[in-house]
Amino acid sequence: MEISGIGLPFPAIATVKSLKFGLVTVIEELIQSSLFGSSLLGKAQGVFVVNSDDGTSYMMAMTVKVVNSDLEDCLRFFGVIQNTISESHIAVIGGTGKFNGANGYATVKDVSVEFNIEDGNVNIFLFSIYLSY
Repeated sequence: MEISGIGLPFPAIATVKSLKFGLVTVIEELIQSSLFGSSLLGKAQGVFVVNSDDGTSYMMAMTVKVVNSDLEDCLRFFGVIQNTISESHIAVIGGTGKFNGANGYATVKDVSVEFNIEDGNVNIFLFSIYLSY
């Protein structure tokens, strides 16, 4: 797979080469916070790919758009989340609006709780984002 023309930083390139085939899930979620009276903060869109060998790692490529702003503010994330450790790190690979030119990383923790739903599993992730410009 030739990826030299893709503008990703070195750690992301190494991550892409280590990916394997797996189950692909579309991310299309509203982001809300109970800290601000259940207000809508944004929308997350992307893909989530589960490693088919053992299911212990997930590749995530996601864009998070912030609502209630005059500009189209968004951040882009890419990386591998491993469920065998308590916290994973993924790259912030840019953004738009007030996040234009942003780089950094996000720590990701799986804080899923047991749900009784008919359609399958629900994963809830807690992101802490660290940016530089």
